[in-house]
Amino acid sequence: MIPQETIEQIRQATDIVEIIGEFVRLKKRGKNYTALCPFHTERTPSFSVSQDKQIFHCFGCGKGGNVFSFLIEHERMSFIEAVRHLARKANITIREEGGSGFKRDLIERIGYANQIAIQYFEQMLEQPKYQAVLEEYLKQKRKLTDDTIKEFQLGLAGDEWEGLIKFAGAKDITPDELVKAGLAIQNEEKKNYFDRFRFRLMIPIFNLSGKPIAFGGRILKNEDSAKYMNSPETPLYQKSNVLYGLSLTKDHIRNQNYAYIVEGYFDLISLWQAGIRNVVASSGTAFTLQQARLLARFAEQVYLFFDADSAGQNAALRSVDILYDAGLDVKIIQPPAGEDPDSIAAKFGPGKIEELRKAAIGFVPYRLKEVNVNSTGIINKEKLVKEFGAIGNKITDITRRTLFLNEAADALRVNVSIFQPDGAGRKNNRTSNKTISVSQKEFNPVEIGLLSLLFHNPGAIDEIFVAISPDDFDSKQLARLYSALIDQYRNIGKVDARSLIDSAGDPEFAGLIAKVASQDWLPDQVESETVSHARHLTGKKKKLIRNRLKQKLAEAEAQGDREKADNILDELKSHGL
Repeated sequence: MIPQETIEQIRQATDIVEIIGEFVRLKKRGKNYTALCPFHTERTPSFSVSQDKQIFHCFGCGKGGNVFSFLIEHERMSFIEAVRHLARKANITIREEGGSGFKRDLIERIGYANQIAIQYFEQMLEQPKYQAVLEEYLKQKRKLTDDTIKEFQLGLAGDEWEGLIKFAGAKDITPDELVKAGLAIQNEEKKNYFDRFRFRLMIPIFNLSGKPIAFGGRILKNEDSAKYMNSPETPLYQKSNVLYGLSLTKDHIRNQNYAYIVEGYFDLISLWQAGIRNVVASSGTAFTLQQARLLARFAEQVYLFFDADSAGQNAALRSVDILYDAGLDVKIIQPPAGEDPDSIAAKFGPGKIEELRKAAIGFVPYRLKEVNVNSTGIINKEKLVKEFGAIGNKITDITRRTLFLNEAADALRVNVSIFQPDGAGRKNNRTSNKTISVSQKEFNPVEIGLLSLLFHNPGAIDEIFVAISPDDFDSKQLARLYSALIDQYRNIGKVDARSLIDSAGDPEFAGLIAKVASQDWLPDQVESETVSHARHLTGKKKKLIRNRLKQKLAEAEAQGDREKADNILDELKSHGL
């Protein structure tokens, strides 16, 4: 639908380091950039981005590709969406061919439905019949300004049964697509459809690239219904992988290298309005490991900023072990009695929040603030030892782990060795990482090396193709890549890993292309290494031919077929064998 020359223009105008840097903390290592992989759980960085080649590759899980495939894999975009997204960033106008009626895939349709739903909810909030919600609830009770309401795209689901369905129908969205997006429900008995959200304040949830993927709906009537109702999971939205607000706040978190973690949507919105921008919301649930790992890409330290009541403080405790497991340093803010982040931001402003942050305490003193270590019994102390030991052994950095366990030992007045009798936690972590590497496909290193060298030395392709055919490769996938390299070079006179990745057809093959192209060679060794690798493969090929012909010769001689034996000998000589 989009001309190839436009795609190439967008590719040339885009820096993969800048784009991927929006989603992970990249650190310069030699010519490349490294980070914790955003596609699998790991404790030491194995994810590499090449600015020269404009590709990425993870040496742990094998994911790899170019800037388009990163957005497709990580942000669940279609290829067309990824192109459009990068075009907007590069201020490039796209002229699409084939009209506007082309079919988008399911994920793109869900994203489109969510965008239309935002328009509908925003319009409903402006309706005269719902002015009380806007003026009394949002502006008076929540103290939100018009700018904040607009920035977070807050809206309203009215009390109509089919309001969104009718609005979306006029925008070419079917009721069935709204069901798939989690915005409508189908009555199986009557075979009709109705809006999922009714008379709720609607809060859009976005992924890291700013695409609307779900909604949170706060009830506005005193009914038995749940106070908050979130979208169900869809192909675009998995709640365990999403942190509310991170699409807006990630750059601020990266710059500050720490984040406030609050519970609710309005806690975050109020802090943002007060000028506190490095904040995310857990949406009222304990952190998942995926969410903690996501946050660890942008910061090293977090401050748990939950309500002062016991429920809020217990929620803080539930999140600690997961946050430590993700490699984050954890401090806990203690709000004044009767206050929460929302009220503190509205009443006192950012100065008070900074004061509370500086007074935040670590997990050990927080956990023990209600415990009299001198008088507590052996059983209770044993439980605390096991609790601290389990958390401490999730801290992978040895210095941080040692400091944490020493602090816990001092606080409990025990010897630090009691926390780690067998090192089981660290053993399990090593096993997990090992499993990842073992699962990787093993390829002949000479075949991998030759293909990698051809990316650096494409002028050798014609000569090598005379001596080596795709059939000479042990791996069908490497043979496929070899054929693709030859075809590309003959069609456009060069090899380009990025465009090969675009035409890969499947993520596994795209990852293989990135893996091969990511291998670096010293410039003054490329020519000699190309010759060496090619000779190795041709030598292997000759050996196979020789063995096959010798076996046939032995069979001919055993059968007394002199003519056939002489022909085989001539063939051996012709191959120089």
